[in-house]
Amino acid sequence: MTDSQPSDDRVDKRDRAQQYPVADTRIRSSHSSQAPPSTARRRQFLALGASAVAGSLAGCLSLRGPAADPATDPVCRWNEQFIEEIQHFRGGNFAPTRRGALLNVAMFDAVNGVVAAADEDHFEPYFADPTDAPADAPPLAALAGAADEVMTTLYGSEFDETLEATLVAADGGDAGAGEAWGRRVATDLLAHRDDEYTTGIYVPCEEATQAGCFRRDWNPVYATVRPWTLESHEQFRPDGPPALESEAYAADWHEVYEQGRAGGDRPQEHVDIAAFWRGAPGSPRPPNMWNVITQTLMLEDPLPVLEEVRLFALLSLALADAGIAGSDGKAEYGFWRPRTAIHHADRDGNSDTHADQSWEPRATGGSPEYPSTLAAYGGAGCAVLEGVLGRGDYAFEFGGDIRTGTTGEDEGITRSFDSLEDALEESLDSRIYVGNHFRFTMDDSCEMGEQIGEWVLENYLRPV
Repeated sequence: MTDSQPSDDRVDKRDRAQQYPVADTRIRSSHSSQAPPSTARRRQFLALGASAVAGSLAGCLSLRGPAADPATDPVCRWNEQFIEEIQHFRGGNFAPTRRGALLNVAMFDAVNGVVAAADEDHFEPYFADPTDAPADAPPLAALAGAADEVMTTLYGSEFDETLEATLVAADGGDAGAGEAWGRRVATDLLAHRDDEYTTGIYVPCEEATQAGCFRRDWNPVYATVRPWTLESHEQFRPDGPPALESEAYAADWHEVYEQGRAGGDRPQEHVDIAAFWRGAPGSPRPPNMWNVITQTLMLEDPLPVLEEVRLFALLSLALADAGIAGSDGKAEYGFWRPRTAIHHADRDGNSDTHADQSWEPRATGGSPEYPSTLAAYGGAGCAVLEGVLGRGDYAFEFGGDIRTGTTGEDEGITRSFDSLEDALEESLDSRIYVGNHFRFTMDDSCEMGEQIGEWVLENYLRPV
C-alpha cells in the first residue's frame, strides 16, 4: 500500500488569495456563529493489492456505439446495459448509484464465490457467503446469473442476448449451477437492500429571508439511507461552508459570479465543460460518468474477470456512499445556491459582495448547495481507480453521444484527458462554469469523496 503526498493543487492553481486572502473562519452549519479552524486539503490515493497500469490508455467509448463483446469483456457489457437504462431514467442522481452498486456487487460476489469454492485466489465477499458456492461452476455463468437477475428486477426488461452470450463464453464446469448461484446471490442482495427509501420534506430554515439558507422544499430521500460501507452518515461529513462575512466566501462568490453567468461572452471551452458534466436527462448522470470512464479504461486494457468485476464493485460502493454522504450533508447545512446568494447578497453581511437580481446561472440545483454530490462522486471515483490501477498518466477520451439536454448542444460532446486527475479537475470546474456551486463546496466535497473511496479500498473486498 502506498500513499501519495498531500497536495493543495486545486487551491493553489486558482491563485484566488491575491484578491481575497483565505480566512480560517468556518461554520458547523449555515446558521451558526461558531467557526472551527479550517483543515488543510489532503489528496491521498491508495494502491491496494494491484500494480500500476503501464503505458498510455487511449480509447473512446461512445455510449451508443459498438457494444463490448460479452464473450471477451462481460463485465463491461453488463455495465453498458446498465448505462443504457440509466440514459432513459427520469429520476435524480441517487437512485442510479444504488442500482449500479446492486449490479456490480452482485456480479462480484457471484464470481468471487465460485473462485473461492474452487480454492483459488479470491477476495473477501461483500455479502454472499462463498462457502455455499458451487466449486465446479464457471465464473462467467455466475456473473451472468447475477447480472441478469439484478437487471431484470430493476428494469423489467429482457436482457436475453447478453445473458446468452455470457453463458456461451462460460466454458467448462456446470454452467447451470453457476447461473443458479449467481441468481441466488443477486436475490439475497436485493432483499438485503430492500429498505432503501424514506419520505418526507425537509425545510432547512425557519425564515425564507434568512441569509445562507436554501429556500426551497427538498425531499432528502437519501440522507437517511443505510450506507453500503460507511459506519455512519456523518463519518466524513465536511465542516461546512465558510462564514458569509469571510474573505474566503467572497472570493468564491466572485468566481461563480464572473464565470457562472448564463449567456454573455464565455470561452467555448467553458460552455462545453459545463454541458458535458451537467448530467442532463439522456446522459449517464454525474456518478455514472465514472462508470463510463472505467469502461473506457477496461475496454482498452482489461483486467482478469474477477479483478475487473472487483474494480467495478469497489467503484460502485464508493459512488453509492458518496451520494448518501452528500445527501446527508445537504440536509445538515441547507446552504443556499449561487443564484440565491447573488440575488440576495445584500443580506450576507459581506462588504465584498453585492446583490444582482439580473444574474442567472446556466442551471441551478433543486437541493441545498453544500456539499456537491458531483464533486463527491468525482473524488470517490478517482480515488478508487487510482488506488487500484495506479496514478500513471494514461490518456483517454470518452463521451461521444453524451447528450447535454440543452438546445443547440444535442449533437453530443467528447472530452479528452491526460489522466484521471485531469478528468476530476475538469468535473470540479464544470459546476463553477454552470453557475450552481461555489469553489469551496467543490473542494470540500471532493475531499469527502476521496476519503470515502479510500475507506472502501482499505476495508472492503480485500485479498484473502
